[in-house]
Amino acid sequence: MYSDYEADMKYIQDGIVQNAKRFRNSLDILEGKYANRRGVTPYEVVYSRNRFRVLRYVSDVPKRFKTPMVFCYALINKYYVLDMTEDKSFVRFLLDKGWDVYMIDWGKPSKIEGRNTFSDYIERYMARGIKKILEITGEQQINLFGYCLGSIMSMVYTAVHQDVVKNLIVLTPPVDFSDDGVLTKMSQSEHFDPRAIADHFQHLIPPEMIHGGFKFKDALGNLTTPMTYWKILWNEKALGDYFAMNGWVEDNVPIAAAFWTELVEKMYKNNAMMNNTFRMSGVEVDFKNITCPMLSIGASKDNIVTPKSAKGAMEITGSKDSTFVMKKGGHIGVITGNVAKRELWPDVHEWASKRSDRVVIKKGAVTKVK
Repeated sequence: MYSDYEADMKYIQDGIVQNAKRFRNSLDILEGKYANRRGVTPYEVVYSRNRFRVLRYVSDVPKRFKTPMVFCYALINKYYVLDMTEDKSFVRFLLDKGWDVYMIDWGKPSKIEGRNTFSDYIERYMARGIKKILEITGEQQINLFGYCLGSIMSMVYTAVHQDVVKNLIVLTPPVDFSDDGVLTKMSQSEHFDPRAIADHFQHLIPPEMIHGGFKFKDALGNLTTPMTYWKILWNEKALGDYFAMNGWVEDNVPIAAAFWTELVEKMYKNNAMMNNTFRMSGVEVDFKNITCPMLSIGASKDNIVTPKSAKGAMEITGSKDSTFVMKKGGHIGVITGNVAKRELWPDVHEWASKRSDRVVIKKGAVTKVK
């Protein structure tokens, strides 16, 4: 038990040590030690079209599952949030479990691609990229994992191409916009005209406008960032995680004006997925056509996609094997946090592994096990 004097001295000594580490780490920061690496797992590009790419992650771990796992991330962020650091990489976790992992990278659109619609992204990009994955693997189906806006893209794709999707997983899917907080209220205002905004920017909606709304929803979190930074400046590991996340948060891309207009008008304003009135270039997209096993995941502290919005995914499909789970964390922490490593990652692996074809090695021969 420390006396008051001993406790005070220990506090001062600890502070001196931490401040020395802060000074040393500050020099490392200036020298670029914590520069954004944009992912840690090696990959090869197996398909590309304009700025769109399909990545296949490389691993020495023998494959245990025949059905490939394909990630579909949001168009407004960079995909590598799922591969942030060595110990916070969901991609690497799945590779180590024996999955064949692919990533849809939408890329940074050019002005010409600013005319891209939902139909363009689904049929001209996503469908062709997945077709290439099937050619590479020799499989007939994939496991499709959509995150945030990528969940909407994944559900639209599956509704049109159900025969290709064996299992569908959606994380924080923004489906029910009947009450998704301040952004829904703002977009439904008569004074908010997405077409006028798109005409103003002509081709691409800048990332500052998109993410300004998200930061507005998390004003308190943004105000506390400098204090958080100072508290962890002495800790190398925490500092590495901080810069990796902060680099990703600021590494945003513009979004095609035509696509963004569709998104706001059909989803935010008209709640088209819940009302089953979504059309893609005039073609009806019936979400009841989604009949494969489906896992939907909400985040309890998500201030971007509310739990109510995420639960909407379970109400509109025709799947008879559907599961909704609520996990601890916010919109990003739910997949990158320490709790995610202990709970979400293993749960997703277990759910998908029970519904995917396995590969076993027996007497030198590769055998498919169903």
